[in-house]
Amino acid sequence: MDKEQAKYIADILKIIAVAQFGYSGYRSLQSPDHAVFYLSCVVFLLLSTIGVLIIGFGRDSK
Repeated sequence: MDKEQAKYIADILKIIAVAQFGYSGYRSLQSPDHAVFYLSCVVFLLLSTIGVLIIGFGRDSK
């Protein structure tokens, strides 16, 4: 995987992380049970971390 592919995959993961946090996090704040909000925070951090790791694994193919 070259750097451009790694960056593309990391960007997709970032978009998914923000979307799930925006949807699940917001909806869970409207309910009396806030456990889903904390779970959504963990998923956001996990997806962001995976994206950073994928960028680190990207190599130039020459």
